[in-house]
Amino acid sequence: MRITQNNFYNSFVADQQNIKQQLDMVNRQISSGLKIKYGYEDPQIFSDTLRLDYEETTLSQAVNVSTDAQNFANNTDSVMFQFTDALTRFKTLAIQAANGANSDSNYFAISNEMKSIKEHIVNLSNSSINGRYLFSGTAIDRKPVDDDGSYNGNGESLKAVVGADVEIAYNIPGSELFLGEDLNFARKVTTNIPLKDLETGSAVSTESTIADFTGKSDDYNFFIRGRNGDGTVFENSFTMTSDRSVAELLDAIESNFTPNSVDVSLENGYIQITDRQNGRSLLDFHLYAQNSVDNSVISFIDSGFAGADSTVYDNIAFSKTDAVTLRGNYSQIVKADNSYAVRGTLLSDVAGAALTGDSLEISGTDQNGNAFAYTFDLDSPTDIFSNQINNSDGTPADSSTLTYGQLLDAVAVAVSGITDQGSFEANVAEAKKTVDVSLDKKGRIVIKDKNSTDTLMSFKMVDSNSGYATPGASALVFNANSALEIDDPKHDLFESLDSAIEAVENGLLYPDGGNTVNPRNPGIENALERIDHVLEHIGKEHTKIGAMSNSLNYAVERSETLKINVQTLRSDILDTDIGEATVKLNQLSLNFQAMLASIAKVQNLSLVNYL
Repeated sequence: MRITQNNFYNSFVADQQNIKQQLDMVNRQISSGLKIKYGYEDPQIFSDTLRLDYEETTLSQAVNVSTDAQNFANNTDSVMFQFTDALTRFKTLAIQAANGANSDSNYFAISNEMKSIKEHIVNLSNSSINGRYLFSGTAIDRKPVDDDGSYNGNGESLKAVVGADVEIAYNIPGSELFLGEDLNFARKVTTNIPLKDLETGSAVSTESTIADFTGKSDDYNFFIRGRNGDGTVFENSFTMTSDRSVAELLDAIESNFTPNSVDVSLENGYIQITDRQNGRSLLDFHLYAQNSVDNSVISFIDSGFAGADSTVYDNIAFSKTDAVTLRGNYSQIVKADNSYAVRGTLLSDVAGAALTGDSLEISGTDQNGNAFAYTFDLDSPTDIFSNQINNSDGTPADSSTLTYGQLLDAVAVAVSGITDQGSFEANVAEAKKTVDVSLDKKGRIVIKDKNSTDTLMSFKMVDSNSGYATPGASALVFNANSALEIDDPKHDLFESLDSAIEAVENGLLYPDGGNTVNPRNPGIENALERIDHVLEHIGKEHTKIGAMSNSLNYAVERSETLKINVQTLRSDILDTDIGEATVKLNQLSLNFQAMLASIAKVQNLSLVNYL
């Protein structure tokens, strides 16, 4: 083959360019520390690097998010310590007030300090960090607690995304902290009229006789109505002679409840009943006795409702909580899960039984002061103008589909004083312009007049199955002369504080049905039991936030470790091995020099060398 000067030149240029490119690449690898600069140089390395860069960025974000969430949780933890300190001081003051040796001025001074502690707790509840409220749930820009203790946040948890499909909550919603539920607590209720020995004036004991607190030797008929812890209702009466003991009376009361379901005791003359099963909020009872000769009444519970004596249970008008608001005192609680009813809750779920054939007697005065009364048939419910109430799908509502929202709307139509607009839906829309009917945070019906500073409204709603005339009937109760609550699995922190403050302010060691300020106040002694519950609940929530903080700390450590691993793997794939690159550089340099030397020799040859 003939080797021309042109072929020689082209080969020389190609070899030179090839080695120079390799030298440039190795030099760049050594100077930059990276195997490639552009993706086309090695698509496999480039692809792996992109994937590892994404993972490193994700882990960096996880570390930042986890660290921010941990700071939020740690700040919450600090505030929780202050909660505990404040509540402990509050309890100490309540114990001081309960010693029974305080003057009116002492009670006043103690109650003032308790008010200041409550104000401090409200301020703690509204703690915010970097513009985010700690206890508002996910509504972090909304002030969670009003001055009166009303909660405005939600019950949602803030969650930090700390990995693929991995979320960790890092807050305690105020609905859990201030309005929580503890399933290890039992409901406990009490009478508010003490049984006293008429001769000594002291509280009776279990050995005392019925004659000791009645002062009469006649027989007494006892009327009891109640609700077991499982929500089933009972109504009964029994007769006892005056020589029977109080212990026998307590046994007779207990026998009306489901066997072995309650403990009935006597504390300082008050009859107290405790549910033996924790986590239920339905236990209730009402009791009075009537002399078989002169029909005189012995009261055990008297809640001071206007126009209602102690023999009346639930045929009672709603009370005014302020000039424009009426409220029932009986919480609507779903039997299946012990939750408070909301607008979408079925009435039958609260009754715990079919309401077929049942009806509600609704009466009162509307916003204009006009009296109204009508029967609300649960089988075929209509408003006060006889307009049919329908379900959302257009079918007529009945006792199995009727919700509290539909009932509340019917009440709104009744109390608003409007004229018939032609349909239930139109009536509701018109009524809501002037009145608001709702369920509060504890499932109680609240009616508010929007157009007045001193409402003319009055309201009463009674189940037709209610009363001693229909023993054993399932019934809905909306306002009742029921036993006073000492403690319950559900708790309200600020309501408990207010109750204790009111008891101290009025010097009420024990409940007093004759007290004109609040005959339903449980007294200082019972308030202490609630405060203990609140303290334990705060302690539980405190441990939750501690556990969350620990989980976030572990998440940070885990993400940082994974980030280092990713960085190491990325370095293995992308970073230059300096030793290997240096050897290669030397080899290429020698090759390049050898090539130049060979070219120089070839260039010096003439045709004579080939002849």
